[in-house]
Amino acid sequence: MLFNSYTYLLFLPVVFFIYYISPKRLRWAFLLLSSYYFYMSWNVKYATIMFFSTVVTYILPLFSAKSKSQRVRKLMLVSNIIINLFILFMFKYFNFTSQLISDIAGLFMFSVIPLRFNHLLPIGISFYTFQALSYSIDVYMGKAEPVKHFGKYALFVSFFPTLLAGPIQRITRLFTQLEEAKRPDAENIKYGLSLILWGLFKKIVIADRLSVLVNTVYNKPTDYNGMEILIATIFFTFQIYCDFSGYSDMAIGSAQVLGFDLLENFNHPYLAKSVTEFWKRWHISLTSWFRDYLYIPLGGNRRHHLINILIVFGVSGLWHGASLTFIIWGLLNGIYQISEKLMAPHSKKAFEMLKINTETITYRVFKTFITTVLVGFSWIFFRANNLNDLGVVLDKLFRFDYFNAVSFGRVYALGLNEGNVIFAVISIAFLLAAELLEERRSVYHKLQSEPFLTKTFAYIILVLVIMVFGIYGDKQAAQFIYFKF
Repeated sequence: MLFNSYTYLLFLPVVFFIYYISPKRLRWAFLLLSSYYFYMSWNVKYATIMFFSTVVTYILPLFSAKSKSQRVRKLMLVSNIIINLFILFMFKYFNFTSQLISDIAGLFMFSVIPLRFNHLLPIGISFYTFQALSYSIDVYMGKAEPVKHFGKYALFVSFFPTLLAGPIQRITRLFTQLEEAKRPDAENIKYGLSLILWGLFKKIVIADRLSVLVNTVYNKPTDYNGMEILIATIFFTFQIYCDFSGYSDMAIGSAQVLGFDLLENFNHPYLAKSVTEFWKRWHISLTSWFRDYLYIPLGGNRRHHLINILIVFGVSGLWHGASLTFIIWGLLNGIYQISEKLMAPHSKKAFEMLKINTETITYRVFKTFITTVLVGFSWIFFRANNLNDLGVVLDKLFRFDYFNAVSFGRVYALGLNEGNVIFAVISIAFLLAAELLEERRSVYHKLQSEPFLTKTFAYIILVLVIMVFGIYGDKQAAQFIYFKF
């Protein structure tokens, strides 16, 4: 079930009303059933994988907490991690690893036929696995108490707003809320619905429109020139943001309507003034997960911190997809940040010598632009379908004569007509303007301070824009990008 589907627009109100009229002591059970129904509406049998992961991550931390032996506790944790990562490996990485072994063997003149594990990748498996593992690690580290109620823990793992693509939640934040007897709150409902509307605007109006041109070019890059690939890359830079942050807005908004406050997942990342800052604003729940459960255990800032950054972003690339292109994308972002750290003291001295004021608006805009260009370039590795396509894209981008390449007729033949291209550019500009305002003051709270008619008119306009200018009927565009991960 997709957040941007008519089915979900019926599902959420039904869950809302039944949840609040149910006896308080049974509300968790209703939410659990609703969450499993939500997941099984995609694939019934794959719910058993989530259930198995839930059982493992419920039982082993309980045994771990009861044991006084550090060795036993560590064995429980390691077993927990191995079991869950093995499931993730089989569905997500087995075929990739098998093919990689075959390719490497071929380099040494050995013939190895790659094995295949022919099953669909369960939607959300990377997200609920990481959420469950964070609980297991927190219990082992003494940061959280083991949950004794299996049903409520199962709800924590499967809570439908976060199930398919996060934000990845921590047990210490979400579980206590799930145990509370919530009451309908007008402010929560208004704020939640506004987030859902804004998320729908990002997804249906912007991301799905941009995806038409992006898919046309990137699915067959040999047919297009450097300028067309550059435009597709710029569009993808905003498509992936609007697609994923739109999903996060709808997830957070859905939970807010029910009275639950989820972790923020995006904080206007394209306003960042460095790649390091970008990754503090982008996919915050995953970035903080890798920080707490990989970067710090590796030594954090205490030792080999530059190598640790590279490892974390290499693993992050692999988490996103079983492909060398994703690994390169992750490593490139790691290299960006290492370069920033190494250059920082030299840049500071140079600015002091040249008397450059780094607090001016011009300088900050310049830094934001450079950061966006660097991040946008890295998205090429993320979006390319394979290494061959990646080579074609990079070759055409770097060898093309841009000064003699402006041909709007060709641009308007990339899947979007002139009106849609212009509307896409206007939508991106509107999005960035809204986020600039949001940096200073919450647009939602500013709107709430306006007269009732003004607020109502603004929401009506947003709904009409979604209804009139949304992209409908394109199944490929309707899918959220991060469902693949």
